Amino acid sequence: VNNLIVVGGSCVNSVAASLVGGSLCGADWEAGTGVGSGSFLIETYDRGSGKVATLVAGYNAGDTTNAAKALTTQTVDTSVGKKYTGSTATSISLVGATATATA
Repeated sequence: VNNLIVVGGSCVNSVAASLVGGSLCGADWEAGTGVGSGSFLIETYDRGSGKVATLVAGYNAGDTTNAAKALTTQTVDTSVGKKYTGSTATSISLVGATATATA
């Protein structure tokens, strides 16, 4: 078992499907991942034995391209359980992150 970077959504990629719980396409992909048209996700999953898989996938091929660019040009924490969403290669947000105020 290796660490993986999995590119492409679960509709077209069987490894991605194993990570998100099935071959989700269109509305099913959106319901399962929270990622709709014009958006992407970068999410890291535990594969067991200390290995991880980072899914880099968009709603469509253009969105997946933006996800790949974001992964390679933005600061992304690929620790297990981290999930980012975005709509362009330079606009990504950590899901579940809370803003902290400094005085």
